[in-house]
Amino acid sequence: MGKSTYKPKKIPLLFSLGIGIPCILLGYLAFRGVKNDQALLEKERLNEQHEILEKVTESIEENIISAEQAFSYILKVNEKIDQPEIVSALDSLSNLYPLVEEVFFYDNSWVIHLPLSQPLFLPNGSIQAFPASPPFSLSNEKLLSGQQFEFQDKNYQKALTSYRQAFEKDSDHQMRGGLLNAIGRVQKKLSLYGDAERTYGIIARDYNHVPTEGGVPLGLAARSEFGSLQIVMDDTIPAIKTFLDLYKDLLNREWILEKAQYDFFSQHIRQSVDEIFLNEGVNDSLDPYQNSYKLLIAEEKKQKNNTERLLTFREDVAADIRAKIPRDPEAFRTSSHRFTLESGNHTYLVSLLSGYAANESIENNITGLLFNSYFLKDSLLQKTLQTNISSVNTGWMVKGRDDRTILQSENLPSGRVTARTNFTGGFPPWFIELYHQETYLFETFLTSRRGIYFYIFILLTGILIFGLILTIRTVSRELELSKMKSDFVSTISHEFKSPLSSIRQLSEMLQSGRVPSEEYRNQYYDVLVEQSERLSLLIDNILDFSKIEEGRKEFNFELIDVGILLQEIVNVIQDQVRHKEFDIKLIIEKPLQSIKADREAISQAVTNLVDNAIKYSGEARDIIVRAYEKNQYLLITVKDFGTGIRKEEIDKVFERFYRGGDEFTRTVKGSGLGLTLVKQIMEAHGGRIDVESEVGKGSIFTVSIPLGLN
Repeated sequence: MGKSTYKPKKIPLLFSLGIGIPCILLGYLAFRGVKNDQALLEKERLNEQHEILEKVTESIEENIISAEQAFSYILKVNEKIDQPEIVSALDSLSNLYPLVEEVFFYDNSWVIHLPLSQPLFLPNGSIQAFPASPPFSLSNEKLLSGQQFEFQDKNYQKALTSYRQAFEKDSDHQMRGGLLNAIGRVQKKLSLYGDAERTYGIIARDYNHVPTEGGVPLGLAARSEFGSLQIVMDDTIPAIKTFLDLYKDLLNREWILEKAQYDFFSQHIRQSVDEIFLNEGVNDSLDPYQNSYKLLIAEEKKQKNNTERLLTFREDVAADIRAKIPRDPEAFRTSSHRFTLESGNHTYLVSLLSGYAANESIENNITGLLFNSYFLKDSLLQKTLQTNISSVNTGWMVKGRDDRTILQSENLPSGRVTARTNFTGGFPPWFIELYHQETYLFETFLTSRRGIYFYIFILLTGILIFGLILTIRTVSRELELSKMKSDFVSTISHEFKSPLSSIRQLSEMLQSGRVPSEEYRNQYYDVLVEQSERLSLLIDNILDFSKIEEGRKEFNFELIDVGILLQEIVNVIQDQVRHKEFDIKLIIEKPLQSIKADREAISQAVTNLVDNAIKYSGEARDIIVRAYEKNQYLLITVKDFGTGIRKEEIDKVFERFYRGGDEFTRTVKGSGLGLTLVKQIMEAHGGRIDVESEVGKGSIFTVSIPLGLN
């Protein structure tokens, strides 16, 4: 038989020429189209980002202009900006425009005034000391005696008596407050804590804003001492309440204080509260007070920063603003005058307003607005950017003149800067940068308007690969089947030739009378019968397999007694292989029901199984055929003790033309159709065939035929 010249390696080449090249061409066109789309999208994105930045800067400019116009109107229609009703109107307007931090104006001495400012404290030296009482009054004489007893003689009882006598004789409100403060101090030294508490309580109630000679409000000092007494008396919770209330009043500007005075009392309050919390340790009952204390500390930090910022503005920036004032009144009317000034760590956004009449001098009418840079940055600008930039692929960053980051988006800017702008006239002195993540080519493929080409390319590539694999597998299978058929023809030829040769040789010997004895003659007859039956079985297998494959096989179903049939089959085969010393045992468990089946087909199936057992028995000579009923099935098993089957070949032994196994099993004569034919016969009867095998210990083939087949 000639060998096929067809090579499966040609299949990938043919597929590449027929489908691969068009796919590559289409992919190239899609790539070119997507690259063009990518360039167009990039251009559209840049235009869109420039429009966004323009909207943002215009929005900020509109807010600034709106605030300037609102405050300019009030300043123009009023001559004196420091009048209470004007200050009230400006204060109400500032609530509507939180962008404006302060309104300021110059007086005739070129001193800046902040009418809306409510500083937490004043610069040191701002509060004038109050004079003491007349030096030669009787009460003053008692006061001096008390001070001598207290500070020099350390006679606190006499000091207390002198202070009380002075208090009874003096009618001056300020002096009486000072004497009460001295009385409370001495009572504390005498450990008269209850009396001292009452004294400080009277001072806080009746002399709250009365200053001492040093300018400290008596009410503030008395409440501070009151809290300290509560700590000494172990009144923890009342002491905390006293100091927290005092802290709140301090932040609410209950008293006008200089910076040194404020810092002293603020530090004293915080040290006292910290000491209480430290001594009490972990205490759940103090949690609400600790939370309130933390909030007060945060509020103080905020107010102190604002106060120091405004004080720096008034003291250090006034000259810088004056240097930027235009000399020409007309210049005020025709253009805005906004600029940025810096002092220390503070940045001031300033806008000068022309709040004067045409015939008045500039020096007497300079007003302006100090914009809140924190509100502009953290509220207005950030909100505007977040509103206008919604893409997750676009990040933004606001930077100052020194390239310091002021604001940035939640998704940290990455990629390259695609757009950049600053504000109109450089006010505020920041610029905005937009960053867009690099668009990868694959992403562009997925989102491009020509992405359909990409999907078609992927689809065709998938079809190409699938078709190539399917074709290679099909051709390989056909080639394998062709080889198996070729081997089958060769095997069948040998199978026919071998028994025919034996029959011819033995027939010639019998015919010529060259058989030495009757015993040998009988043996030759047995061999002739065996070889004839073998030829008959081989021919029947081939013919029946062909009919079943072509769908022409017809089965004649009739009631048969399986026990009798099996006995006949075993007897015939036993006679045929008697000379090989095989012992075939038939075991039938209790009487079997008759089944409706094709007698010849069942006989052929069982004969093939027994013949298969004989061929692969090796040195063993025992074969067991067993029949029994189980779960509405008739089971016939054929067991041998021969070579067995490897696990990886068990599923393949029922394939047509398959002859696996080791070198020994490959030399065993056979067509490779026996087990395949058994499987087809069982399927035609609604049954099945199973096998259990172990190498070196033999195999058990079991056919199952349903009993209920009518």
